[in-house]
Amino acid sequence: MVLSEDGYVRLSPAAFASIALAHVLSEIDTDTPGPWAAGAGASVSAIAGITEWASETLPALSLGWNWRLATGRSPPRYERDGEVRSNIMLVDAAQRDFGPLATDALLRVAVDALDWRQVTADYISRRYA
Repeated sequence: MVLSEDGYVRLSPAAFASIALAHVLSEIDTDTPGPWAAGAGASVSAIAGITEWASETLPALSLGWNWRLATGRSPPRYERDGEVRSNIMLVDAAQRDFGPLATDALLRVAVDALDWRQVTADYISRRYA
């Protein structure tokens, strides 16, 4: 793997799938707006944040995404919220870029398959205890 001049590490989906990712940091986003009034007496407050993950390879692969705590579920559940920020560009067998949109779509699937929810919840619980 090589870090390209444009900041991307280019690799195939199979190569990406073979690389372990480790939790680096998670935090609560203190800029999240709330509480929102939902009528007399009741209000809803948002709990959201970010999480960052990386590989131990050289160059390192870096992935980060926003999350929110879905409180409408029982029990509440961490959910990825939006795009995945990364230095990864996935390529096909001919080494052609998939492009940012297709790469993001595949990275979202990969992130959603990770055991990030429990790791993030545990980290947030310890960090903000």
